[in-house]
Amino acid sequence: MKSIFHFVAVALAAIAIFTSCGNQVSVKFREGATDPETGLACHTIVVVNPPKGLDWSVWFGMFRCAVNVQEGSTADVKHVNGTLYRLIPTEESADSIVVRYLSRPLPRLSWAPEGFSLQTADGKTVDIPVEYSFLPTETIPNFEYTKVEVAPYDIIPAVKKVEAGDESIALESKDWRAEAVANYHKVEGVPGYYRLTISKDGVNVEASDEDGAYYAGVTIDNIISNAGATVPAVQIEDWPDLPYRGVMLDVSRNFTTKDNVLKFIDLMSRYKLNVLHLHLGDDEGWRVAVDGLPELTSFGAFHALPVINEDGSISEPVALEPSYSCLYNSKDACSNGYYTKEDYIEILKCANAHHIRVIPEFDCPGHSRACIKAMQHRFEVTGDDSCLLYEASDTSKYMSVQDYPDNAVNVALESTYTFFDKVFASMVSVYAEAGAPLPSIHIGGDEVAHGAWLGSPACQELLVKLREDNPDGLSDTNLLKGYFINRMMDIADAHGVALDGWQEITQNIDTRVFNRLIDGRLGSVNIWSTIGSRETLPYKQANMDVPVVLSNVTNTYADLAYNHDRNERGHQWGGFVDERRAFSLLPFDLYRSVRWDDYGKIKDLSNVTEGKEVLVKKQNIIGVQVQLWTETIRNYDYVTYYIFPKMLGVFERGWNASPAWEGIGQSDAPEFMDDFNRFYSKVVEHEMPYYEANGICYRKRQ
Repeated sequence: MKSIFHFVAVALAAIAIFTSCGNQVSVKFREGATDPETGLACHTIVVVNPPKGLDWSVWFGMFRCAVNVQEGSTADVKHVNGTLYRLIPTEESADSIVVRYLSRPLPRLSWAPEGFSLQTADGKTVDIPVEYSFLPTETIPNFEYTKVEVAPYDIIPAVKKVEAGDESIALESKDWRAEAVANYHKVEGVPGYYRLTISKDGVNVEASDEDGAYYAGVTIDNIISNAGATVPAVQIEDWPDLPYRGVMLDVSRNFTTKDNVLKFIDLMSRYKLNVLHLHLGDDEGWRVAVDGLPELTSFGAFHALPVINEDGSISEPVALEPSYSCLYNSKDACSNGYYTKEDYIEILKCANAHHIRVIPEFDCPGHSRACIKAMQHRFEVTGDDSCLLYEASDTSKYMSVQDYPDNAVNVALESTYTFFDKVFASMVSVYAEAGAPLPSIHIGGDEVAHGAWLGSPACQELLVKLREDNPDGLSDTNLLKGYFINRMMDIADAHGVALDGWQEITQNIDTRVFNRLIDGRLGSVNIWSTIGSRETLPYKQANMDVPVVLSNVTNTYADLAYNHDRNERGHQWGGFVDERRAFSLLPFDLYRSVRWDDYGKIKDLSNVTEGKEVLVKKQNIIGVQVQLWTETIRNYDYVTYYIFPKMLGVFERGWNASPAWEGIGQSDAPEFMDDFNRFYSKVVEHEMPYYEANGICYRKRQ
């Protein structure tokens, strides 16, 4: 196995080769204007000072789109896989190689091709600089708000009851969270309840449990953060409305280091969040060590250019192919890295100390390319086929949402369940060693591409049995999906944990499998699809006794851009999400959770509930969660920029689920505007200065 440091050494050696003539190879990208008739734009890529001959190529990353190379170009562009592209010269030139191609207009400037890497015939590669030339852009201003005077105890999330005194109290600097937990007085109350009194007699904390005492300590810290060492006398009574208040951080697509995760956990605790959902396994990377399966990280946590075979297929002999940024040469590349066992234990201990539990996610049976390829590599190197996740004779043809034709584990192979049993066993052991709770493991269960498994002999053999007992009349794909979920429940049962999943895990499966899931084997389900007719899904599932964590794309997706300003990073497939949109989330009045459209036009919500699913089993809406998918993330500063202050409204709603404006159909009703103005004044007056003082990257008001 070649380490990532080998790739760095190769790259450094290549730099000398590619600059020996004194003219460094570079790339220029020019954005083309949109043709109003076709809706397409003609973009240009120029390779300056190209190598001699035609036996070289330039690799780069780009979100998948049609690339129609125009006549007169001196190179061709080929899509390889996922987000990986390759530029191949067709004519020799001493000055420049030019490609003009028709494609979609750039939705955001950050969607331009990136991560250019030059490769010669001997396989040596080097990253090459790129100069961008974009069309003029117009800055989109922030929404307006009315500033409200806020007191030091006006924090996020808002406390439920407050009585302020006239005195000022000097508080010494100490670990108030630990102090509160060590010295609180036990009282009756809901989980997380606390009563905090700051007076001339000192600080007194009463709480229903250690969580409540800890939250009292957080409140003290936040008041000090806002006021300094001298704070107003105050009595506060407070508690969380929802038991699950979380953030999903995707570290698979692009990696976030252990040290940065520890910083992020501390930030989470400022807002009394209690769940960190770590997306550890997906197509683009496997990010945590697993006992007995070193290839998951030695191969599946790193990236390198693939080998193009004579038949046009690709091989990945030392690491996964590059994705998204396409950067892989540097040990600091955001696509490389994983948590060792010791790293993960440190994360768990830190989270536990902050009263945050960590949910590990390994997305399967789709979204599983990293582990599939890692176990294939294991087999090729060792001959051990006990954990293979694919079948060599499988002829299934499919393309996943992220443009992979090979990312679904084979659900009919016994080796698949041997693999996941090892993963679960390793997680249970690591959590036990860390002294951290592990009530559930998230298995994703989403977005299996149409056509997966249908060309597998093993799956076809299994289907013969499954079709004989199919009372719900399910399709072959859904029969196989249900079989997989049932087998995963067996593994979870054996290890004493429940399963979590995305919304598809409970849909289109055998009724018997569904009933087994909700009979104590399902920790939570993240429901994200709240667009159009699917907005009723959270309430439909809750009414069927599914424990729902609201993960609405329309309110909680941090990777959606703040607005339609093309300078803003992020996606837009689900619209745009800013502070006002996040704050508008209503767990128990879901259909009124989007009060302005993506372009700031107010929406009429007076009749939006008519004919829609009514929430009957309110207790099954157990929480809210922010989602940060990292396809467009390139470093930790982007992680915090995407979340702060955009997602503070979701943190607010997890604690205070039913604001005074719940049930009001007028989007800009005085009740809403007054509440939002106070909330956003706290963001501007308290949170933004905190970010500035602590070096936290955030989005400033434009």
